[in-house]
Amino acid sequence: MLDSIARLDAPEVFALPYQRATFVGGGVRAEGEASVAVTRSSVLIRFKPDAELSVPKAAYGESNGSVTTAAWTAEHVNHAGTATTGEILFGTLAVRVDAVPSADAVAATRLVIAGDAWHGSGRVGAGQVLIVPLSIDVTSHHDRRLALAVDAYLDQATIETMGRACSFVAGIDVEVLRVEHYDRSGQLLDVEHRRGFRRVGRGTHCPFTGISDEDRMRAWAALVDAFPRLLADGVPIDMIVDQISAHNQVAQIHVSAALLLLATVTAAYPRTFRQFGTDLHLGLNDDDVARFESVRAELLDSGFFHAPGYETGRPQRDIKFLRDLAHSTVLRLCGYTGPFYGAERFVVRELTAAPA
Repeated sequence: MLDSIARLDAPEVFALPYQRATFVGGGVRAEGEASVAVTRSSVLIRFKPDAELSVPKAAYGESNGSVTTAAWTAEHVNHAGTATTGEILFGTLAVRVDAVPSADAVAATRLVIAGDAWHGSGRVGAGQVLIVPLSIDVTSHHDRRLALAVDAYLDQATIETMGRACSFVAGIDVEVLRVEHYDRSGQLLDVEHRRGFRRVGRGTHCPFTGISDEDRMRAWAALVDAFPRLLADGVPIDMIVDQISAHNQVAQIHVSAALLLLATVTAAYPRTFRQFGTDLHLGLNDDDVARFESVRAELLDSGFFHAPGYETGRPQRDIKFLRDLAHSTVLRLCGYTGPFYGAERFVVRELTAAPA
């Protein structure tokens, strides 16, 4: 069943027609009609109130309220002005079609993700996982799509962990576009369409370039399984992976490098970097430690690369050194052993088991 669910179509641009709707927010309740238009980048709600409505102002960082119909719900909407035709416009990061099912009614969950496409299967925790590409014949990672199907109900924390793991193995900050639940007969119970403010990056820096999808899948599963344990132990693995994934969102090399550097500094806290490298058996020698400290002083203490400059290629080599270090740090923390791509020397490196 997972295979058939994973390969279903996942349209990204569509509309839901006007129907009776209720807006609730800031102590105000208003009846009317509402429609939804979903594009690749946004979810737009048009609300026609039965009577004049002044949308209450929301506190900074809060939504204005919710819009609900018999068929769909947007739990957090933000007032976006008035349409030329008079409707009140709301934006939202997610709209759910049909009610949230109970966990015991769900036999499978599918995530549709933008930014990468690859094959994989295995187990995470007690669940079977299948990952399949939904995109073919594309020339940009922006158009790549994959489906991730699991024979279990996934809570929000697990969805976020799986998304972060996908970002890490993709080498780019990917985006979850849909969350779907299915019953034991394979029937769709509900779907949540998500449109965040993420950019799917300028280009990938994948730690599994030229390496099999089987090894990528093992690494992904290792991350997903290790996240709860590491977080419980006080290791901010979520922050570390976010910093690595986010380094690809900026065009300036000194900013990208600083984020990669920050990921390793975060992982090493509160130990010295030399002690950290030894504890994780990263294979660093004295020259590597000295190089790291020099780049750290440049990027975190001074904020940019100094001479010798970009015309020599030195900063370009140092960011690849930092990328390899950040990738191997996460893989080691999560217990992965096997090949990964070494950016600095353009070769496949092997992360062997740490000594007992």
